[in-house]
Amino acid sequence: MGNSSRNDIVHSYFIEKGEYFRIIMDSHEMVNRGKKLARGIAKQLMMLGIDKGRILDIGCGTGRVALSLAELGYSVVGVDISPNYIEIAKSKAHSHGLESRTVFIVCDARELDQCVSKYSPFNAVLFIWSSVIGYYDEDTDIKILTHARNIVDENGVLIIADSINRDYMLVLHNIVGEVTWFYDYHFYVVVEKSIFNPVTSEIMIKHSFYRKDGKNLMFLDEAYFKMRVYSLNELVYIAKKAGWCLLRVLRDTAGEIGYSFIKPLNIIFNVCKK
Repeated sequence: MGNSSRNDIVHSYFIEKGEYFRIIMDSHEMVNRGKKLARGIAKQLMMLGIDKGRILDIGCGTGRVALSLAELGYSVVGVDISPNYIEIAKSKAHSHGLESRTVFIVCDARELDQCVSKYSPFNAVLFIWSSVIGYYDEDTDIKILTHARNIVDENGVLIIADSINRDYMLVLHNIVGEVTWFYDYHFYVVVEKSIFNPVTSEIMIKHSFYRKDGKNLMFLDEAYFKMRVYSLNELVYIAKKAGWCLLRVLRDTAGEIGYSFIKPLNIIFNVCKK
């Protein structure tokens, strides 16, 4: 599938039908998960001597991680392709008194250098919850990571956290095949069906959204999403091509060092030294 088709999927899922994805992203469960991730990321940054400074959150959505990091004392710039998500993030920043420590910008990550250059250099760049990397193609992913490399200071770090793991998807594919999950989000139910293609490393996800109506479910809409899923070694490889060198791999952002194929990927890179 070429770039334009994938871009159509990104636009359809996150902009045209972005309100439905918000059911998942802004759910109580995901917001709490974002706060936990932010605490873990802050812990990792402090261990690296970055106890304050400017953080760039790429694919920030409505700000669940960015706002939590701002509450922890960091200055955060969040970018997302969805104008609606950015407006919501700004509104949340205002309601939480975090406007002085946050900037939210509508930005296609492929034009990252143009969007955020006036706020650089950054101390850290974040890609959280399988955001952006994998949306297009490998060359584009390397280009985005290169942009990220060019807007950090010489001691800047890249953190890819809570990212879907190809090794896990491969095992799931071999044992189960097509997978269906049911999620209860307070007033809504989301049915997720996923199919993984081990040849292309692409996962196709279909979300069906329902609103609770007493004991019944009222169908709202469905949305499709496709992305390239990377393994640990593949992410390390493309990051290296963009000028990022592996620092450590974590089982979770709280700090346990190591790798588990059944867990999301949590990887910290620093700038490769010449």
